[in-house]
Amino acid sequence: MTARRSALAAASLVLSLLVPLMAIAVAADLVNAKSTAVIHKTTLKGSSAFPSVNGTAKWKSKGGERELEVQIEDAAKLKGMRLTVKIGGNTVGKMTVGNLGRARLTRSTEAGQSVPASILGKSVRVLTAQGNLVARGTF
Repeated sequence: MTARRSALAAASLVLSLLVPLMAIAVAADLVNAKSTAVIHKTTLKGSSAFPSVNGTAKWKSKGGERELEVQIEDAAKLKGMRLTVKIGGNTVGKMTVGNLGRARLTRSTEAGQSVPASILGKSVRVLTAQGNLVARGTF
């Protein structure tokens, strides 16, 4: 009986040590899953009407929050103009070209702004108020 009790006591001790360690490992996996970001980027190229324009678009998702950044540069001809950004045909926002020929749009769900939930395979188009294509790319 004593040997049997010793074996049970040893097994109980091992289990009492393993269970908290396993819980820590599971919690660490959950934290890592929430902290892993998914990032998609694309290059924006100027249209035939604005061949010098170039830029980038970046979409990021992390832990249920999403961010979008679209920027162009070398757009001095468009200085002061308000441009529309569309992703997959849907307007996501507007940006104004500054004195240096640059424009930037940022959106974040954390700030309560709308950011597309899915962008893979979708086009990014930057347009003038008249609908003329300035730059485009595809995620």
